[in-house]
Amino acid sequence: MNKVPSIEPLIADKFNNELRSYNLDYKLEQESLNTEIDEALKNYASKSGGLGGNRPNVKLLLNTQDPNRRVPILIEYKGLKDKLIKLDKNKLVENFKNHEPHYKNIKEYALNGALHYANAIYAGFTECLNSQNHHNF
Repeated sequence: MNKVPSIEPLIADKFNNELRSYNLDYKLEQESLNTEIDEALKNYASKSGGLGGNRPNVKLLLNTQDPNRRVPILIEYKGLKDKLIKLDKNKLVENFKNHEPHYKNIKEYALNGALHYANAIYAGFTECLNSQNHHNF
């Protein structure tokens, strides 16, 4: 049986061009977004279960109506039609199995991987998120 080739490079090119068309200042996976987010991604379990090395395909800080607040956006591209999301029997993102991280799903599915990155940032900023003085990326 022939394996269908990934179109991830085409998807990345198309959507990175879209981001540029909106004049969004995005960073690719090897580029630094900011120290706090870079450290949170580095210090969290990787998508394979080791330490660090979390590199979303695209990262950006999106401005909001509040000039002092920017929202982190992390994008994970996949180039196969069945690799967007892996859900469990309850239709929830399946990133855990038997209360342990399900690294196969985290690594192979775009949304599962992006949620893993979001958890890395959340874990790195829990103190800020729970305090009166919310962190303003």
